[in-house]
Amino acid sequence: MILRIEEIQGACSKILAAVDSNTLSPLTETLQLKTVGTNLLISVTNREYYAQVKIPINEVIPFHATVNANLFLKLISQTTTETVELTVEDTNLNVKGNGVYKLPLIYDGEQLLDIPEIVIGNPTAQFDID
Repeated sequence: MILRIEEIQGACSKILAAVDSNTLSPLTETLQLKTVGTNLLISVTNREYYAQVKIPINEVIPFHATVNANLFLKLISQTTTETVELTVEDTNLNVKGNGVYKLPLIYDGEQLLDIPEIVIGNPTAQFDID
């Protein structure tokens, strides 16, 4: 999947504030990249809150990767190329920008870790934040 750097850097700067650096749980420093339809969803959680940023993409591409949030966000913030290419190969997320970087995927046993979404049963208000 190839993304314009402005789009992914903007999304990453928004999600950075939601990354919890608490080392008590590996889930708090984990970031999930997953496509749903024509959107790339970037998600983080610490089990008390759940944050997600959507990046529209041009086509439906099956993609799922869970990596260390700080490594991925620092790498994307320092990329200076016009585009960045993300691919999953074996047990790594390959990020191609200024170079090719391999970030190890995070597994829960045999399965790729899936960040649990926090669902509110009876919301009293709903809104979108730009």
